Amino acid sequence: MQSAPLLKFENEQPKLCEEGLTVLEALPGPVCPIAFVGDGRSGKSFLASKLVGEGTFRDDDSEEAVTEGIDVAAMSCHPGHLLVLDCEGGNNAMSKSHSIVTVVGALFATALVFVTDGKASEAAVEALGRMLEERALIKCDGTGSLQAQTLLFVVNQNRLRYGEDALEKILAADHGEERKEIRTLISNAYPENRRHFFTIPVDNKKDFEDKWESFHAAMRNAAIPLKMGKLWMTGAQVVHMLRKVEEELRTRGKVSLPSLHRHVILDGWLKPTVGQVLQSRMDKLLENFSQEEFATQKVGSVDGSCADCQKSAAGWLDPDVEEFFCEDCWRKFSPKVLKCCFCGSFHPWMLGRVEKVTKMWHCNDCLMQLGIEIPDEAT
Repeated sequence: MQSAPLLKFENEQPKLCEEGLTVLEALPGPVCPIAFVGDGRSGKSFLASKLVGEGTFRDDDSEEAVTEGIDVAAMSCHPGHLLVLDCEGGNNAMSKSHSIVTVVGALFATALVFVTDGKASEAAVEALGRMLEERALIKCDGTGSLQAQTLLFVVNQNRLRYGEDALEKILAADHGEERKEIRTLISNAYPENRRHFFTIPVDNKKDFEDKWESFHAAMRNAAIPLKMGKLWMTGAQVVHMLRKVEEELRTRGKVSLPSLHRHVILDGWLKPTVGQVLQSRMDKLLENFSQEEFATQKVGSVDGSCADCQKSAAGWLDPDVEEFFCEDCWRKFSPKVLKCCFCGSFHPWMLGRVEKVTKMWHCNDCLMQLGIEIPDEAT
């Protein structure tokens, strides 16, 4: 796996890269974004590559910054795709940093990995505080809100002994009014249940794997699906969002969250969804539903007589010919992916369920968007 450029700079102006946008647009959703930010030359790219695959993100030990802007990689994981953003570092005398990188990380990542090198210094705390201040470029204007984000504060190539409560001690320390203000800013942005502290030793140390496994599990738990309101976002919707962020920062110098919500929900989801409804004759199908049937819509098992093997077994209707086939015949016919009867896209088996009223297979994202609950045991 190789990463793709997502956001770069030309004459100090941000520019979205089609290569990275293509990676995003191919993801059916949900997407679970995790952003690696922090000090320059602290090993962010190394940690990001270890998460998704060795060598995915370019890293070396030169004094010059390796990552400018944002690089992206995606990997399949339950319940959708893990989206990893490797962001350029700050606090590096050899390179510039750009506030749009922070804004993108704040808007898209449900898990923010802040990496510092060697020790948890006061400079690292100040850098995290400055990142939060730069999020002021996102204007909520009284409506809308940023999705709750989990902070994982990581001391990479750690040289000191820290307890598990090290971050709490750092935030509780009283070192004057200015430093207290920064700590209050961090504490308010990341409540105690959404901030965690980790140390990762040099990779040739004997406790490296144990420390990594603990950190890896925390990252996977923190990187939850990105939502706008109650809507699980697809990769295509993330692209809509990115384009709008770039446009607003370029023309207005700030991002209006309500405007962003309207753009993504109306232009990126509602209008295409209406087209899908009309194209798939879903509107005609819905005309035949009674209120009782609406109340019973749920995922589960559907039995019928298979048009292929003639056996009576669990299965679902083919969305193209509307004939019933059992699951065994489906697995022979299409062992890796299935076609969602609503969006018409193909998805891996584990990313969809059978809806009992329509008796068809839908992808999880369409089920969520249709308001059909997917029980925990089903996901």
